[in-house]
Amino acid sequence: MISTEVLDVLQCPTCLSGSLSLGAGRRPELICEACEVHYPIIDGIPDLVVQQPVPQQASYRTETLTNAIAGIFDYVAPVLSMAIWRCSPLLYVDLENRALGRANGGIFLEAPIGTGVTLSPVIAPYHDVCIIGVDKSWKMLHQAAKRFRNVDARVQLIRADYERLPLKSAAVQSLQSINGLHVFTDRLATLKEFRRCIADGGHLSGSALVRAQEEVADVFLERYERYGIYPMLRSPEFLIQEMAAVPFEDIHFSTHGAVMFFTSQAPDSQAAESPEPKAANA
Repeated sequence: MISTEVLDVLQCPTCLSGSLSLGAGRRPELICEACEVHYPIIDGIPDLVVQQPVPQQASYRTETLTNAIAGIFDYVAPVLSMAIWRCSPLLYVDLENRALGRANGGIFLEAPIGTGVTLSPVIAPYHDVCIIGVDKSWKMLHQAAKRFRNVDARVQLIRADYERLPLKSAAVQSLQSINGLHVFTDRLATLKEFRRCIADGGHLSGSALVRAQEEVADVFLERYERYGIYPMLRSPEFLIQEMAAVPFEDIHFSTHGAVMFFTSQAPDSQAAESPEPKAANA
């Protein structure tokens, strides 16, 4: 059952109204009272992907790959991270812990959530945080559902497009995107959507695979791009330029092997209007 807290921050991805409600029929579903679109709830996971009259031809095969590896992802990911990307998996767990803390008892959004392998070890202390996990892959979401089934935490999984998140504006206090930016077809549009969902003064953090850091990793990334799996990033500097264009402020990043970790903050509009000068970062 979807909690009232989650339902209050959802919006219809089709007409963008905030009038979603639980249906009263035999099959569980969410119904938009404004445009009357019905969204099925399958195994407790709402499918809030906007249905196109004519299915669009996918440019990349990212979703196909994630569906294919979902069952073995928890075993493959650490091996790839250590052997190819040259990055300790523990760094991801630490990033998750800090991102959850920045939610400060509000809404925490993970997009994409994958199987939840990096999130599950750190959520136990955060009983006051409402956690929403978004992914486009059904198989990844089903693996995550198995993982969180017996976890004492409030985790709501949702299937949705990253460029059209079914969340009201400024609803999220902390948004985490672990190895997500390099899989988004339109990164700039997705970053703008992230910014729309993050409250003023809220935080965006995460990681992405980048080039020109590890020779072995570059070989793999070249193959991924050649076969149309990922729309690859080029370098850490390229990602920073995209993030700065949204805009975000206080962007900090570090690279560990072929993985770039970043943290940033959504500008506080009230502080921006204040005549008082802001203190410089140390």
